[in-house]
Amino acid sequence: MSEYVRVEVEFSDDPLVADLYINQVLTEAGAEIYSNPQEGDLGSPIAQLLFTAVDGIQRLTIADDRLTITREPEQAWEAIIDEVRDALRDWFL
Repeated sequence: MSEYVRVEVEFSDDPLVADLYINQVLTEAGAEIYSNPQEGDLGSPIAQLLFTAVDGIQRLTIADDRLTITREPEQAWEAIIDEVRDALRDWFL
C-alpha cells in the first residue's frame, strides 16, 4: 500500500458535484450510495468517517477508487477536498 494518499478532482457540470479519484481502493463491495449524512452514519466505515470528519458533504457515492460528492451549497470545494484528503490519510496510514 502506498504511504501517500493522492486525490485527483474532476468537477462536473453541476457546481455542487465532483468526483474525487483516490490512489487507494475504497471499496470492493460495489458502489455504496448514501443520499444523506444519516444514511452515511449507518454505512461503511469509510462513509462514517467522511460524513463525520468532513463538513459539507450532502450526498456521497463510494465506488472502487472514486468518491462522488455532492456538497452543501455554502461549503467551498477547497475545504471539502482538503478535509477528505486529511481523513483518508489518517485512515490509510
